Amino acid sequence: MGKKGKKVKETGTPDVVKFKKTREYFLLKECVTIQESLPFVAQDNMVDLDFMRVARFLNMVGLLAEYLQINTKKDYRFNYHHKFLFPAPQFFPFGYCIDVIKQAREVQSVPGITYNGKEYAFDEALRTLSEKFLREIDSYITKIAVGTEPRLKDDFSQGLKRFKVDLAEDLTVFDEQWMAYEQEYLKARHEILKQVFEQVHRLVTLEMMLTQAEERLDIEAKQMLENDLVEQIVKFARSLDPSLPNEEFPEDVIPLAEACIFYESKCTEEWLHLAKYLIKDYLELRIYISKIPEERLHPELRENRRMMRLLKSFHETILASRVALSFVAKLPRLIHAKTSNWMTKKLLEPDCRYIQKTAHIASGAAS
Repeated sequence: MGKKGKKVKETGTPDVVKFKKTREYFLLKECVTIQESLPFVAQDNMVDLDFMRVARFLNMVGLLAEYLQINTKKDYRFNYHHKFLFPAPQFFPFGYCIDVIKQAREVQSVPGITYNGKEYAFDEALRTLSEKFLREIDSYITKIAVGTEPRLKDDFSQGLKRFKVDLAEDLTVFDEQWMAYEQEYLKARHEILKQVFEQVHRLVTLEMMLTQAEERLDIEAKQMLENDLVEQIVKFARSLDPSLPNEEFPEDVIPLAEACIFYESKCTEEWLHLAKYLIKDYLELRIYISKIPEERLHPELRENRRMMRLLKSFHETILASRVALSFVAKLPRLIHAKTSNWMTKKLLEPDCRYIQKTAHIASGAAS
């Protein structure tokens, strides 16, 4: 049988010996080891590996801050997260994300941020704040590691309690500096995203107002809001996809589509078919718009593929239905002829789900 290895002698006071067996002790050792290979975030060129190292250091600092009960509220991360921005924010945010470093470096080096081909300029004050923040982070990363290394070597000779108090003071300052910058950056980004999502906000608001009008059975308001919503949808679709035909389409698109169904005996089978498809595409798009606040969007709007598909499909169906819509536009207006069973999202949503489900099953069977 082989000899047993020598047992490593434990050194330090009893509380130090106990502390050496904790996660936090190994976090401190790792901080010191990693710091030696970290770049200066304020000035060095950085590649992916550098960002990964800094991210690991920040993760350990966050865990140590939590251990030392530096529990400052970071509600601003939730408050300044745009209501349409994907992904949804954390309800109880903590720690220090490497993205803040990346964003500060970006603000420092470029005049603005680009979304959907349009540049949004950063404020000069934010650029100055970014430079200051990055220098402070470099300083405190070094200070935390330099202050920790000798204490690890001498088994916290000045007392473990004293070390924790000193470390907590350093991490508190680090936390305050981080929060001060991050909050200002998120405020600035939120203002930019309000512009990015301006058209989306208009669509969501109109859809909500339309739903409320339908629930009240305020038919005059319903038809007016349907027209407003369709107009904004077409503008939005064409702004995102310039290849869409910039052709005129009838006014009262949705009231006329509903009229096709009402005046079914006066319409051809083809016109009825087109009107039903138009209503289906319209309803699918409305349901999608109504869920944007909970499902969120990427700020590069063209990257939201389902939204782009729905916009394009609805635009194409409107143009394909022009002849049918123009015909029923010559008949008595629907609001003067129809008295009940008005087409609403609530009424038709089960049918829309059924159509989507059967289409999905048919597609699966065909493949």
